[in-house]
Amino acid sequence: MAYTALARRYRSQRFDDVVGQEAIARTLRNAIERNRVAHAYLFTGTRGVGKTTTARLFAKALNCPGDQPTEVAQAIMQGRDVDVIEIDAASNNSVNDARDLIANSIYAPMRGPYKIYIIDEVHMLSTAAFNALLKTMEEPPAHVKFILCTTETHKVPATIQSRCQRFDFRNIPTRQIADHLRSVCEQENVKAEPGVLTTIARLGHGSMRDALSLLDRLLAAGDTTISASLLADLLGVADRDLVDAILRAAGEQDPASALARADDLLARGVSIDQLLAALVERLRDLMVILACGAETALVELEPEERADAASLASLFDAPAAVHMIALCESIQQKCKSASSPRALLDAMLVRLAMTARLAEVAAIASGRTDALPSAPATPQKKSDDRVAPASHPAPAQHSPTRPAAQAPPQAPEVWRFITDAAGATASGRALVADLRLGSISDAGDVRLLAAPARVAYLQSKREWLAGLFKDITGRPVRVEIIPDDAAPAPIPGAGPDPMQAARASPAVRRAEELLGARIVRFEPDTQE
Repeated sequence: MAYTALARRYRSQRFDDVVGQEAIARTLRNAIERNRVAHAYLFTGTRGVGKTTTARLFAKALNCPGDQPTEVAQAIMQGRDVDVIEIDAASNNSVNDARDLIANSIYAPMRGPYKIYIIDEVHMLSTAAFNALLKTMEEPPAHVKFILCTTETHKVPATIQSRCQRFDFRNIPTRQIADHLRSVCEQENVKAEPGVLTTIARLGHGSMRDALSLLDRLLAAGDTTISASLLADLLGVADRDLVDAILRAAGEQDPASALARADDLLARGVSIDQLLAALVERLRDLMVILACGAETALVELEPEERADAASLASLFDAPAAVHMIALCESIQQKCKSASSPRALLDAMLVRLAMTARLAEVAAIASGRTDALPSAPATPQKKSDDRVAPASHPAPAQHSPTRPAAQAPPQAPEVWRFITDAAGATASGRALVADLRLGSISDAGDVRLLAAPARVAYLQSKREWLAGLFKDITGRPVRVEIIPDDAAPAPIPGAGPDPMQAARASPAVRRAEELLGARIVRFEPDTQE
């Protein structure tokens, strides 16, 4: 395979060349230098993170010290040395295979000081094979070393693990994979557009082998430059610019543009699943930037890409990004079994573009009129100007629905907001109908007036009223309800016309503007 040739060509030949597992390489090298080599090792980690390569490097350092490319060293690194025996446990997992290994281990090595067994995918051995191997691993001959490699440590018996020195190989960071891919491209005299190698490294998901495999597919195209378009054509990766265009359209509340950009991606052969995955990945970057600042190390982007991401993030706030990620993930799952996944995708894109508007409607439904802007949200003008990234952007700076700073509301205005918020339920409407505002002091003391016959009952609602005032004014208050001798006793069943009261409500009028709706019927709220 072409990938095998590429991988062998750029495989680490020294401990100093190991990428992403420097701590393990340093520990193994020091163990050799200080003559503290154990008789058995267990290398565990996900695929493609360097377990087998490190095992060969360790075997080479034991049997062929020095960095000279001798015939023995090359044979060890290619897996064909007579003293370094590599066994694939997936195809040699029987008890008879283990017995053959034990029988041959008593013979002295032919060319080096040690006979080293590298057992790959050791978790595939049968229980009987593990039991046969156990005694030999506990007290092996002085010239025998075992290196066990596995991706599923929990399947290796504890009795085997207890006799090994364990090393956990971590996923390789995206930046280190990208740097290694860049080095490979330089040696192959191939150029790469900015951000392309980072994308390939990200697609490797921490595996150097997977990333090299993807790079080899691109090198096989024969182009002298690896471009984003080549990446999209051969690997089906969604174009980052179009993904950003979809999210920018969502931030600017332009569903038509979002649908058009998505259609462009699908026309290029990107699947719906790949498109949704690209949206989730990009939204994750925006969410982290909004939460931690544009310079956070939690987002692995090139400097130019980071500036673009900061500019795009300025259209949203962190809660909106979280909501959009959850929505994309949910639709991604539903599309796998839907009869019309394209309809679900288009509906999701329209909903993303209406996130700000739906947030305003939710605020109205909950009675939080203080969270509403004074005028309908206007889509932001499209601009190519980049926003300078802030080190710690505040969510309020990115919220498309948050109103600008305003002067503190006056007492009558506060009371109007209170009555609107309480009117969300029938019990709330009945409660405020018995009250009228007396005064609000600068110290946070609120006096409400009520008919003497209702004061005792309304006193039990003071905490609920204080919560409403805190929501509106943004500060805690103390509510006091005093008798209003001038107020007549309430007449059962009397009250303002509910249809007229609803039409007069600022919150309802705002909902009519947002949704293009009108009130046609009034029904009392029967759920409390």
